[in-house]
Amino acid sequence: MSASEQRDILGELFKGDHALGPVAGLEELDALIHACLPPKLPSARASAKLLPLKRKQSGSKKKTTHYLREDVFDGLTQAKEILMRLLPNGSKSKASKSNLVNHAVNELLREIEEKGLESPLVKNILGKIG
Repeated sequence: MSASEQRDILGELFKGDHALGPVAGLEELDALIHACLPPKLPSARASAKLLPLKRKQSGSKKKTTHYLREDVFDGLTQAKEILMRLLPNGSKSKASKSNLVNHAVNELLREIEEKGLESPLVKNILGKIG
């Protein structure tokens, strides 16, 4: 079909001429529109678990670098210092920044696993993205 022979399907829809019969190409237009839409997030009712979370019980560690906002980094340092004052002498090593981050991430994973998209924390994170 040449450019001069192509039909203006949207123009026909807006004119209202389709009352006499079905508009050819409408199904293809609908398929194209739906193909371009972003995928929908699963509803929390359909499945509370978003990920099959696998936790390793081994004590293996990996060194990594992550960049934190300055206020978050300062908060992590402050939390470590507070816990160091609160913990007895024999358990002060449990207040390392690495242990604090490990606990925080484990709590986040637990919340995602239990509440899925209904988690206030997940809603907050998704709200800042959208």
